[in-house]
Amino acid sequence: MAHDRTNAAPGALLEIRDLKVDLMTVRGIVYALDGVNLTVGAGEIHGVVGESGCGKSMTAKSILRLHDPRRCRTTGEILFEGRDLNRLSRREMEKVRGKRISMIFQDPMVSLNPLICVGEQIAETIRQHEGCSKGVSRQRTLQLLSQVGIMPPEKRYGQYPFELSGGLQQRVMIAIAIACNPALLIADEPTTALDVTIQAQVLELLKRLSGEMAMSILLITHNFGIVAEVCDRVSVMYAGRVVETADARTIFRNPCHPYTRGLIDSIPRPGARGEALHTIPGAPPQLYDRSDACPYMARCPHAAGVCDARPEAVEVEPGHIVSCHIAACHCVKGGMLHG
Repeated sequence: MAHDRTNAAPGALLEIRDLKVDLMTVRGIVYALDGVNLTVGAGEIHGVVGESGCGKSMTAKSILRLHDPRRCRTTGEILFEGRDLNRLSRREMEKVRGKRISMIFQDPMVSLNPLICVGEQIAETIRQHEGCSKGVSRQRTLQLLSQVGIMPPEKRYGQYPFELSGGLQQRVMIAIAIACNPALLIADEPTTALDVTIQAQVLELLKRLSGEMAMSILLITHNFGIVAEVCDRVSVMYAGRVVETADARTIFRNPCHPYTRGLIDSIPRPGARGEALHTIPGAPPQLYDRSDACPYMARCPHAAGVCDARPEAVEVEPGHIVSCHIAACHCVKGGMLHG
């Protein structure tokens, strides 16, 4: 069934509006996402940063509708290429998933089938979405293996996942993800299971592919170093909400939200040997209650009475949006919050 296209922001490939996801658990309802607003532009690499449990992966899985609908309640809009993904039928969503939007996960060994050679796993994806012959899918797979730097492709095609290093396995996952030329690639902590040298190679590969294919990337990470290296824009998440969004340069130059400032201050600095590392006191809140107060209030060094009310998103400078009563005032006046 066709749906009317909804007006999205100009130049936006993906726009998430007031997304809320409630999960039914044995301990009660978990309010995993509490009004997420996020926009990814065409051809943009957009980073999503935050501590574990803040809603980064939940947001990614919500875009592809990977939650069990029997245990999940979702409201809000996820506009992709002008259509609300939450309103698509299951069959319509299957045509989007893997073809127009694809995803790579943290651990390729969990995602790859150990009993099927890697070349056939890539070729199967192509046949499923393109409906081409085995010969055509094999030729396309060899091209993809070369494109992601897996050489020689003819030999690697017939190898099994256990015969490849972690870095090569992740490159196979990237080849599967880009097999159908998606408009959006969601990369959920794609370098977590890799050593530092291989991490840099994989990130450089993603950056190159984004430029070559005019492909947008939603890059989920807890590492601000990765943001600085590859991202054009970044959204900082906390307790199921986006608390700050700006281009990557602005986030480092003028972080307005106290949580963003705390994360950046926690990055070890060159030449600071022997100094105590900065930490954010406390822990993220349990999400079993949907509070009207600022969720960061208990950990914030600047908390005041006004924080009992939920802060609205304020554009403190063009393209720089922050959800914090106190930080918004400081940043609008040209100041900068310090912990």
